[in-house]
Amino acid sequence: MESLGWSVWNHDADYKLSLPHMSSEEKEVVLAVASRFLALAQRLEIADDGAARDEITKLLSVYLCECRIDADHDQHKYLSDAVFLQTFGLGFLGELLLDESLEEIAVIGLGKPVFVFVRGHGWKRTNVSIDSQEYFVSLANRLGRGLGRRLTSQQPRLNATLSDGSRLHATMPPISSCELTIRKFSRDPLSPFDLMAYGTWGARELSLLSLALQSDLSVLFCGNTASGKTSTLNALLSFVPSSERLLLIEETPEISVPHPHQLRMVPFEEGNIGMVELVRDSLRMRPDKVAVGEIRSSDEARAFAESALSGQAKGCYATFHAQTSRDAVLRLRMMGCLEADLEGLDLFVVQRRFTTYDSKKRKIGESRRLSEISIADRHDVLNPIRIFDNGKFSKKGLDILLARISLASGMPGLEVRKELSRREGFLGKGQRGKRATFSDSFQKIQEYMFGKIG
Repeated sequence: MESLGWSVWNHDADYKLSLPHMSSEEKEVVLAVASRFLALAQRLEIADDGAARDEITKLLSVYLCECRIDADHDQHKYLSDAVFLQTFGLGFLGELLLDESLEEIAVIGLGKPVFVFVRGHGWKRTNVSIDSQEYFVSLANRLGRGLGRRLTSQQPRLNATLSDGSRLHATMPPISSCELTIRKFSRDPLSPFDLMAYGTWGARELSLLSLALQSDLSVLFCGNTASGKTSTLNALLSFVPSSERLLLIEETPEISVPHPHQLRMVPFEEGNIGMVELVRDSLRMRPDKVAVGEIRSSDEARAFAESALSGQAKGCYATFHAQTSRDAVLRLRMMGCLEADLEGLDLFVVQRRFTTYDSKKRKIGESRRLSEISIADRHDVLNPIRIFDNGKFSKKGLDILLARISLASGMPGLEVRKELSRREGFLGKGQRGKRATFSDSFQKIQEYMFGKIG
C-alpha cells in the first residue's frame, strides 16, 4: 500500500503529538480521498481552511458510501482531519506551530523522529517522522504557500517567514536528506521583567541599559546562535520612549513593540532593494531610533556603521554574531568597516547560550545569560572597555559610561547614579509576583520612566 508519507512511532517519545494510529484500511481511505481532493483543487479555487474542510467532508462521505464502509462520527472526524493534514493543512506541523512552549521544530531526515526544542527543557524527540521525499516537499511548499517560495529540484533550498513570524529554512537533495527547521517566535515577547525571571539579566544591568538607550547611545547586541539577541533587543526597546519615532529595518520581521509611531521596512529581493539600501534610505526619514535586524553581510555592516556614525537617528541598534565585544569589532573590521566607521558605536552587549551540567542528576541543560557589556574606547576602537564581565562590574568602565550618560542626558553625575539606583529598585520589584504580558510590562515601564504613554 502507498505510504502516507508520515508515520506515528510506537517508541517512547519525549514529546507526543495527538495523531491517530490508523489501520492499513483507514490509511487506504485517507489516500483515496486525498487523491480526489487534490484533483478537485486543480479545478476549483479553494481559498481557506474552512472551504477545504467542507469539500473534504463531502468527498469522504461519498467515498465511504461508494465503498459501503461504515464509520461512526468520531471515525469520520479523524479520517476527515487526516485527509486535511495530508493535503491542505500543515500536517502534524500545525499542532507544533500552535504550541507556545516550543522555540524550534526540526526535521532531520526521512524516517527519523522530528525533534522540538521546548523552552526551558531543551531538545525533545517526538513520536512522528516523515517517510517520503514527496510528502516532505509537499509539506514545505504548503508552508511557503502564499509567499511565492517553493522547494524544487532546481531550487533545493527554501527560506521564508511564515504568517505568524516564524522563520522557515528547508533543504532537500542534493543539499541534505530532507531538512526543515522552523524557529518560532512567541506571540507575547519577553519583557525586561522576564529577562530577570529567567536569570538572563539582573536589575542593575537592565537599569544601566535603560539609561543608555534613553541617552541615545547606539548599541550592538552580540552573541552566538539562538542566544536570544533579538528577544533581548525587543525587550530593551521598552526603554525607548513611546513618543519617539521608531524605524524597524529587518530582513525577517521579528521585533514586535507597541510604539504607536513605528515604521517597518523589509527588503525586496526581486527589486534588488536590500538591507543596505533601506538603512541608507532611513537617512531621509527623520527617525528618533533605528533598529536593524541581524547584520549578516559586509555591505550591511558598513551601512549600519555609517548610519550610527552619521547621527541620522538619536540611537541605532542591531544584532550581530560574535562571542565578545573584541570579536565583534574584529569581525566588523574584516567585513570592511574602517576604524573611523566604528567610532559611531557606543555600547556592545554580549548575551550567550551556555551548556549547563548538573553533576548530581547527570543532566545536561542550557541557559542564556548576559556575559558582557562594553563601551567603545574612542582612542582604541578595536579594544572596547569592559563595564560588566560575567557577573562583575568594572569601576573604570562603569564610570566612563555614566559620564557619557550624564553628558548626553544633561543630568548631573550624582543624579545619574541616583536614577540608576531608583530604576534598579523599580525593575527588581516589578520582577516579583505574577507574570505580566509584554504589553502590560511596556506600559508599566513607560509610565514609570516617562510619566505617560506617547
